Amino acid sequence: MSKRAVLYARLSVTQDESVSIDRQLQAGRDYCRAQGWDVVAEHKDDGVSASASAPEHRKGWQEVLAHPRGTYDVALVWKVDRLARRVWDFLNADKALQQRGAAVAAVADPVDMSTSQGRAFATMLAVFAEMEADAIKARVQAARKALIRAGRVPGGAAPFGYMNAPNPDGPGKVLAMDPDTIGYVIEAAARVLRGDSINSVATFLDEVAPRQGRKNSAAYWTITVTKRMLANPVLAGMTLHNPGNTSKERGTGVLRDSDGMPIIREDLAVLSMEEYRTLAERLTVSEPYKAASESYLSGLVWCGDCDRKMYRNAKTVHGKRVRVFQCQGKEGCGQQVTNLEDKVEARFLAEFGDSWFIESHTKPTDYDATEIQNQIIETMNDMQQDDADVMALAERLQSLKELKRNIPEVEYVQHRSTGTTAELWAEDKRAALLGRTKGVRLVKGRVGRKFDETRLSWIPLGESIPTPEGTTFGDVWGTFINEEL
Repeated sequence: MSKRAVLYARLSVTQDESVSIDRQLQAGRDYCRAQGWDVVAEHKDDGVSASASAPEHRKGWQEVLAHPRGTYDVALVWKVDRLARRVWDFLNADKALQQRGAAVAAVADPVDMSTSQGRAFATMLAVFAEMEADAIKARVQAARKALIRAGRVPGGAAPFGYMNAPNPDGPGKVLAMDPDTIGYVIEAAARVLRGDSINSVATFLDEVAPRQGRKNSAAYWTITVTKRMLANPVLAGMTLHNPGNTSKERGTGVLRDSDGMPIIREDLAVLSMEEYRTLAERLTVSEPYKAASESYLSGLVWCGDCDRKMYRNAKTVHGKRVRVFQCQGKEGCGQQVTNLEDKVEARFLAEFGDSWFIESHTKPTDYDATEIQNQIIETMNDMQQDDADVMALAERLQSLKELKRNIPEVEYVQHRSTGTTAELWAEDKRAALLGRTKGVRLVKGRVGRKFDETRLSWIPLGESIPTPEGTTFGDVWGTFINEEL
């Protein structure tokens, strides 16, 4: 009795040197004709990687296994690597066939799974297929790394606000700002930094730049899509780079120099590193009742009881809609205060309104001590991850610490303004406040109709706290001289 065969073909990407699905199936038909076998069915998986997808997860192979037991004797493939590129995957596929009274056979490989010698040889072929898959992966990663370090685009769609442009220095493409859409990115980031809700920013983007031309993606600017766009490191000129990434997630790794610091492309940056960090922190906060108007205190109010940043919402209190700063989240203590802006203004002007204002500027330098420290902290956090490359991260940490030890002392230039604090306050409340403090600290106090003044205190300029949200005075601040005018 002649054997009954089910043909199976697989291809991940069609290339000139690849054996197409049709050619694989035709080779199977010719082989069966020469052997006197009957072809009872044909199944295929087109555009499916054997390295990324085990046979049991592929539609075509599932159809092979769906045939009733006893309806075929052989599952015929062109080569063993068409079935699997991992030894374990190959053995599992063979076991599933044995349970159905069938075996694997291959056109181009002399595989006979009915004998122990044949099984050993087939397993050895699977080992070589796995080695080849690993070699291909290494070559692809090396090529991708070389392209990224050369400033070229390794593939894929450009982020919103950018485009893949012809490389002026040679072959391939390079990332560049898209003059038609980058303005929307800048405006969206500015709105979030000043305190607007993410939902309102998404609505703005829907009006001025409707989403289109993206397959398998949201048709509108949802909160999630808007956050993902604004969280892209390219906004600060960084290049996404995830060496060794084994999942389909893009990850957050960026291209770094020999000191471990991110490489910044100024031609792509629309935000400073300080602004980008402020933006990234703002994106992590959920604000279901965001007030419509902005506040000069946005990002500058801290809870003195649990050392968390307090955020501004619009809430209904005793039947009235009021603006509230509250310590939110599962770990927050929940304390809140209404109309804090008025309370801070009265207190601040009473204490500092008649003082002269002295502006201090740091001299330009190639080193940013704050950002170096931020990178050290991020690297130490990365080392705690389960899949962390501890050796590589340890080398980066050592380079960053060495860089920190060798940065020069900060130099300052000062000059006295012609106005008072009260006059500066009238022009820019936030700038005046940041000239004297790093922000406002609130603690719980007496409950009553009158605000308990002991709850409010200033955060000194010299105190180390995370960068305040929305700060745009990274290298400028002020001091005051208390003199009678």
